[in-house]
Amino acid sequence: MHRIIDWNELWKAIYAGSPERVEKGRDPAAHWDKRAAAYHRATRDESGSAEWELEVMEIAPGDTVLDVGAGTGRLAIPIARTAAHVTALDPSGGMLAVLRERMAAIGRTNYSCVRMRWEDAVIGRDVEPHDVVIAAFSLGFYDLAAALEKFDAAARRAVYLIWHAGEWRSAGEMALYRSVFGEEAARQKGYPDYIYPVNILHDAGIYPNVRIHRAARDTVYDSVEEAAQAWVAMHSPDLEDLAPVREHFTRVLARNEAGKYVERSVRPTAAVWWTREG
Repeated sequence: MHRIIDWNELWKAIYAGSPERVEKGRDPAAHWDKRAAAYHRATRDESGSAEWELEVMEIAPGDTVLDVGAGTGRLAIPIARTAAHVTALDPSGGMLAVLRERMAAIGRTNYSCVRMRWEDAVIGRDVEPHDVVIAAFSLGFYDLAAALEKFDAAARRAVYLIWHAGEWRSAGEMALYRSVFGEEAARQKGYPDYIYPVNILHDAGIYPNVRIHRAARDTVYDSVEEAAQAWVAMHSPDLEDLAPVREHFTRVLARNEAGKYVERSVRPTAAVWWTREG
């Protein structure tokens, strides 16, 4: 089929247009090791969106699941309650250390960890094929087509991707990004949305299912200062001037009946999945 647009080359061009993306892709462990605790803090209130993602995935008892970019176990841990075995692959030792602690806290042993970049993994040597392969908010690859092809090769039954639809962050957080980093730098922090992997898969002869969900999340803090510090630890650990971050959270946080500070965000999220033929 004739292609007017090469979506993978367009993805590569956008990726290469951000020095931050390139550096993070070259050494993701250096980026995420110092953010592991902050990442766990930022995602601990995402049970609602995680439930929707798991519902789409339909993991069955007896399944083996490969979680690429598993992080601190946002999905790997609930999946381990159902699946026979979960393999958590992540380049960050810091993220996997938190995942191991969380697995131990709930007494799960049906998992293993592989510390490496997906780009470097060889199927059959570093990672065996699994029934299901998932990649949730972990598509930050330069060559997305090659990564997707490897997902397909690693899956016996199905591949599930979770990625953003539209802006990389919610409207409120994008405004904060622009306030802190400037318009151009804020634009360069994210990645193109779900339509890119969908079109790359289409060009490869894979016609995936797509479901869009408006994922709402309430993040609870004890104070405005805790919210500001948590955001900085996750998004810009070296930031010196926290004034715009404090101003943002002073404006957007609401008090609940318990006196806690709640940030509500809504982010359109896409589930993209396909089953292996045969």
